[in-house]
Order: sequence, then C-alpha cells, then structure tokens
Amino acid sequence: MNSPPQGSSLASPVHAAAVTGDKSTLMRLISSNSDLIDQEDQLGRTPLMYSVLGDRRACAEALLRCGAQVNRSDRSGRTALHLAAQTGNPRLLKLLLSRRANCTHRDLRDITALHLSTRHQDTRCLALLLKHTPPGQVDAQDQRKQTALHWSAYYNRPRHVRLLVRHGSNIGIPDLEGKIPLHWAAGHKDPEAALTVRCLLEAAPTESLLNWQDYEGRTPLHLAVGDGNQEVVRLLTSYRGCNVTPYDNLFRTPLHWAALLGHTPIANLLLERNRTPNIPSDSQGATPLHYAAQGNCPDTVRVLLAHPSVRDEADLEGRTAFMWAAGKGSDETLKVMLELDSELEINRTDKYGGTALHAASLSGHISTIRIILQHGAQVDAADVMKHTPLFRACEMGHREVIYTLVEGGAKVHLVDKDGRSPLHWAALGGNANVCQILIENNINPNAQDYEGRTPLQCAAYGGYIGCMEVLMENKADPNIQDKNGRTALHWSCNNGYLDAVKLLLHYNAFPNQMESTEERYTPLDYALLGGHQEVIQFMLEHGALSIAAIQDIAASKIQAVYKGHKVRKAFRERKNLLMKHEQLRKDAAAKKRESVSKRKIRRDVCEASNSFSPSRISHVMSSPTEQSEKEYYEEGQNNNKGQCKRSSRHRKENCCTPINEVNSQSQKNYNRMAHKEIKEYSQFSSKAESNKRQFVQENDASEKDISKEQIVEKPFKGSKTDRNKKSDLETVTQIMASCSIRESRLPKRNKEPDSIVIQVTSNGGNSPKHKEISGRRHPERRSSSAIAGQQKATERQATYEEERASRKSKQRTSSLHYKHSKEADIERTGVNCSPTIHINTGRKSAISRNSSRVGNSLAQWQQLDIERIPLEARLQLVEREKARKHLFQRKNQAAVLIQRAWRKHRRMSDSTVRNIN
Repeated sequence: MNSPPQGSSLASPVHAAAVTGDKSTLMRLISSNSDLIDQEDQLGRTPLMYSVLGDRRACAEALLRCGAQVNRSDRSGRTALHLAAQTGNPRLLKLLLSRRANCTHRDLRDITALHLSTRHQDTRCLALLLKHTPPGQVDAQDQRKQTALHWSAYYNRPRHVRLLVRHGSNIGIPDLEGKIPLHWAAGHKDPEAALTVRCLLEAAPTESLLNWQDYEGRTPLHLAVGDGNQEVVRLLTSYRGCNVTPYDNLFRTPLHWAALLGHTPIANLLLERNRTPNIPSDSQGATPLHYAAQGNCPDTVRVLLAHPSVRDEADLEGRTAFMWAAGKGSDETLKVMLELDSELEINRTDKYGGTALHAASLSGHISTIRIILQHGAQVDAADVMKHTPLFRACEMGHREVIYTLVEGGAKVHLVDKDGRSPLHWAALGGNANVCQILIENNINPNAQDYEGRTPLQCAAYGGYIGCMEVLMENKADPNIQDKNGRTALHWSCNNGYLDAVKLLLHYNAFPNQMESTEERYTPLDYALLGGHQEVIQFMLEHGALSIAAIQDIAASKIQAVYKGHKVRKAFRERKNLLMKHEQLRKDAAAKKRESVSKRKIRRDVCEASNSFSPSRISHVMSSPTEQSEKEYYEEGQNNNKGQCKRSSRHRKENCCTPINEVNSQSQKNYNRMAHKEIKEYSQFSSKAESNKRQFVQENDASEKDISKEQIVEKPFKGSKTDRNKKSDLETVTQIMASCSIRESRLPKRNKEPDSIVIQVTSNGGNSPKHKEISGRRHPERRSSSAIAGQQKATERQATYEEERASRKSKQRTSSLHYKHSKEADIERTGVNCSPTIHINTGRKSAISRNSSRVGNSLAQWQQLDIERIPLEARLQLVEREKARKHLFQRKNQAAVLIQRAWRKHRRMSDSTVRNIN
C-alpha cells in the first residue's frame, strides 16, 4: 500500500480514511455527515483527490457513487485527473475519464493532464488522454508556451514523441525562449537523446528545423556541443542541410563552444565536417584557439593547431591566444603553443602595449611568469601607460610575483605616464605588504605624481588603514598637498573613513588645510558634503573648521588690519598736518630772525650815526631841551656799549678808514634810515591824528592826590614860526624815538624801569610841560614827539612779548585748552590802538610801572569803550585773534583724532586676541 505523499495535510478523519483506503470508516463518516464528501483540507484537496494520490480505487469508486465532484480543483487549480496523470496511474485515470472528467482543464500554470502524462515512461496514460482530447487541444501550451511535445523532448521520451507526432502535434512550435522540441532533445546529456532527435527529424527533416535558432541565436547543434553529446552532434552534422558554423548572438560557433569547454573529440569532429576554409571569430575577434588557450585545454589546442586553417591571430584588442593563456595561467597550453608554434612572438604587444608578461603579472601566476621569462620575455616592457609588469603586480598585491620580477631584473623606480610609481599603485590597491617591500627597495614614500598626489593620498582615498600605517611609519608626510591643495585627510573625510581620519590626526595631520580651488574646502567641508556624521563629530572635537568659519575669522582679522591701516593713514595725514604746521612755525621763526637781523643792522647804523651832521643838530638843539636831548643820547650810547659788541667788528674793520670818511659814510646811512623812519611815522601820525577822540578819565576814589579833571587832547596851536620849529623838533624827536625803539628791543639792562611820562597842559598855556615821576632822566626837557616815540617803542615791546608768550603756549603739546583772558585782550587792544596818549590836566602827575596803581590803570583800560579804538587797530586785532583760534582748533582736532584712532586700535587688538584665544 502506497503511503500518502509528503507535504499533504490530513485535516480531517475523512481525508485520512480516503488516503489509507479505510472504506468502512469512510462510508460511516459520510453516512453520518454528507457534507464530508467534498470537504477540503488546507490545500483545498478533497477525499477523492486523496484516494487518487493513495491509489485507492475502491475508495474513489465509493466516493464517486456517493456524489463526489470529479472536476473539483485544489488551491493550485489541479483536479483529480491531473493527480492521476501525474502519478501515472492508468486505472484511476480511466475511472475518472469514465465519470466525465475534463481532460483539457488547466491549472494555475496552464498545465493540462496531457503535459503531466509525459513525465513517465508508460505511454498508457498519454494514450488515454489523447483519446479523450479534442484534436485542437493536443498542442495546448502552458505558461512557458510549451506543448506536450516539448515536455516529451525535454524528458527524452522518444515513444511519447512518436505518439504525439502521430496524433498531429506540431514539432515547430517555439516556446518562450524560442526553442522548438528539437532544441530540448539535442540539449539532453543522455546518449539516448539521439533517438529522440531522430524521431523529431524523421517527422520533418527540413533544413529550417536543423538550423532553427532560439532567441539567443543558438541552434540545436550549439546545445548538443554545449552538453558534450557527441552522438547528437554526429547525428545533426550528418544531415546535409546542417550548418556546422552557425553564429549565435555573440558570434560564437559550435567550435568556439567545443574549444571553450574542452570537448576535444567534438572539436575534431567539427573541424572535419567544416566546409569553410577559415575558422570564424566571435564578436570580440577571438578564435576557438583563444577559448581553448583560456580554458587550459592543451589537447584541444593541439588539435586546433594541427589544422592548417588555425593560426594564433589577435582579437580586436590585439591579444593573441598566447596572451589569453598567460592571463589564465594555462601553463600546459603555453608549453604546447611554444612547442608547436615556432613563429610565436613572446614579446608581442596588444592594442594597449601589454605583453603576455603583463597579463601573467596581473593575474599573479608565478609559474607562468617564470615560463615566459625563461623564453626571453622583457621584464620592463612598458605599455602605452608606461606600466611595466611590476606595476600590474603591485596593483593587485602579488608579493611572490614582485619578488620574481625583481629577481628577474625589474626596476622599481620607474614612473608611469601620470608620474605614479609602483608604490602609488600598491597604495591604490591597499596592499600594505607590497608597500613595505617597495619601501625596503628604497622607493620614496612621499613621491608625488603629476597631480601632486602621494601614495598616502592614494591609500586614504580607498581607506586602507594598514597601507596608510605602513607609509606613515616610514615617514610619509600626511600634510603634503596635491595641485588642488587636497591632503590625505581631504580624501578620507570625503569618503567617510573614520578610522583613516583618526590615524591621520594621530600622525599630526593638519585638520584645517584648505584646498587651492575656488571653493577652498577644508576636510570638514568634505565630511559635511558627504553627510558623514561620525567623521564630522570627530573632526569638530579635534579643532577642525569649515571654510565658512575660517572666512569669518579671516574677515575679522582683515577688518582689524584695515582699521589699523586707516588709523595709520589718518595718523600720517595728521602727522603731515603737524609737519606742515611745524614748517609754518619754522618759516615764521625764519622771518622773525630775518626781521631781527634787519633791526640789528638798523641799530648798528643808528649807533654808528650818533654823531649827526652839525648843521641839522644845531637847528634842533635851539630849543631849551636840546642839551638834555644831547645828554640823553650820549648816556644811551654809553649804556649800550655792552650790548652792541656785535658792531665792534664793524668798527675794527673800519679802523683804518679816515675819520672823515667814516663820519661821511655814517652820515649817509643815518640820513637814509632817518628819512625812512620819518616817512613811516608821518604816515602813522596822519592816521592817528584823524582818529583822535576826546576822553574823560576819572581817577580812583582812593587816589586823593589826583583830582577829577577833564582830559582833552587838542591840536597844536601857535604861530607859523613856532609850528615850523615844532615840526623840526618832532623830526629829530622821531629819529630819537626810533633809536629808543631799537634800544628797547635789546636785552634789558639792570636798571630801574623808566617812568611813564604824562603830558600835562594847563588851561592857560599852549606849550606842553613835562615832568619826571621816577627815573634818572628828565622827560620834561624832551619834546612831545620824543615822548610819543618812547611810548610807541614801549607798546611795540609789550606786543612783541605777548605774541612770543602766545606762540610758546601754543607750541606745548599738552595745551589743548588755552584760555585767553579778557583782560589781556583789552590791554593788548589798548596798547595797539593808542600808541601815544597825551593827558592834559592842571597838575603834573605820573604813574610808575611798578606801583600799585597799575591795577587801577588796568581797570580804567577795561572800562574803555571799544568803539573809540581806531578801526584799523580793531581789524588787526580781530584778524590776529581769528588766526590764533583757527590754529588752535586745527591742533585740537588733530590731537582728538589721534587719540580716538589710538583707542580704536587698542580695542580692536584686544578683541582680536580674545577671539583667537
């Protein structure tokens, strides 16, 4: 009794009774519950299907009598008839067909019972189904478009093939792969498949069937050669219409297949039955000899080389069969080819300049390399990239091959077309051992190619930790940049190799190196672009910066430098201004020295002309004061001897000159200078005379000895003769006053200050009287012109001293705020505007310069009305004050700008230091 099929699910007792053949139990269960007749298990199978699977005919008949559905299908779409055909049970198949089972029913894959009946050697099931199958349903196709004939050819059922062909099955229907039943029959490895092929060819021995190509271009002969079925090949090639050299889609013939698979008898058979003189090549230009050499089939190679039409020709890449054999390490094939082909060129190059030694070195076949080297191969032959076999071995990491090539004389210091050494290629391949071997052979670990890349950068690009460690242990510099400014750290961060990044930073790689391209990316920027979070975090922890952060820092530094530049520029401008001011000061000092020298010359002339012309002096000295004037000038001459030593040289030089000549020359100089002084004084007197006003001055209440009198300045009145005398007297007095002015500008002598002379005019007299308040001289003997000259000299001396003090105060660098007193302005105004003041009073009075009454005089000058000052003097005062204030403002602005620029520079320097820290 057959056991139930494996994988079945016995869901209920009724299914168990049906499969085991327990008819009594089955009937008892059905009688108790009629719904159990077609009860389905988990796979959708009924008790009838289990009876068929268990070959329980009695149970099947009982179920059919009780009303079981014969065409009911399970979850896969198969009925009890499918299961009977599948198991090859003709009795149950006949029972089901008698109960009108549908023989054309298809399951979910469109398989009918006719397809399933071809799986067994017994043809009775197929015959029963063919009797009940309509004529048009014999070639029913499943989902793969295969008929029952395809199934019969595939399972190598020659009797099924004859039966189906007899019932009208079509032998030329292709399936989804384009194969007809002949393809499936020819592709069977069983030698008896030739019988099935013969049955199919007997049905229709046409040339189209023999050379039918599937959708890959393969004929039945290709499949027969591929399976190595020599009988089928012999049978197919025996037909005259069979093409022995058909091409598939890759332009491979059956001979290519035989050479590749090493089917030497089939290759010999195909060569014998080849009707063409030439051996065809495939789409790559490879001949069957290439495939035989690649597959290390020395017998096939021997057979092929024995044929007169076979030659070791190159393929489309220029590679010969010898190169193919060297690349695959086919030592026996190489020996056969070297033995049989005497014209073989061992150093023949392909399209790219590679030799058989290149191919063997790339594959790492040491024995093959030794065979080739023994037959005179060039060990340093270079291809178009200037790669020697050593380059290929280093790239692939074949240590033994490297040793073999070095022993054979290979040079390790060569570079290829890109400037890369074998160490570069070893690093690109990540071969740490090869790198160590090459470094031991004195290859520079920091060698750069034409792009500036080092072996360390090549290893970092691939993330080869071992290779990188070997290189850096041998003093490879991790901070070398290529032409684009990239370092090894750039490549590791770009590809996200965290271990490589850690190793590079451990060997002091600079984390903020910028590339030299327009973007100026740093390693951190590459990590950010790649989104490698772990690398980003690690780089940030070790002080890495992006290009944006570096640009921010650089911008702040540039701004600081630019601001410093602006400060220095402003300082230079202010310095130029100060230098210009200093130059102006020097020019003013030079003018001053020039004027001083001119005054000295005039003083010397005045001293030299103390003895005037007697004719001019006699007229002047006719007044009562001429004797006193003469004594005054003699006394001044004696007092000035100590201060006029500079004129002694002039006297010594003229000591040899006669006295008359000296006096004559001195008289001429004096007359010229006196005429100039008289002219200047007359102009000034005419202006002052037009601006005279009437003043009223009251003495201080504390001054009891001075009574309130009206002070009136009146023009000179008298006769014409008196006026002429006064004019002559004023002329001499002006000359004397000019001399006194020069004397006042000399260094002061240790003597008591001269007294202030006030002209007092009585109410009844016209001629003024003079009275000396203090001092040794008697001004009352002097004329009013002499008094005016003395006062003018005194005022000029005071103005000169004030201007000198003002310049000294302005030259001080610390005097940023110079305060000018109102009192000094008023006093200067009074001095400049009133060179001569004649006070007419009833009694004689004088005010000493050193007395306590100077304050009262100052108060009186302060009470003076500004409108009474001459207009020209006021304008001069205003212009002088404007010039002084303008110069002060420029100095102040320059000082403020310099201080402000210095403070900004200090702040920016401090902030820059803080940012860097």
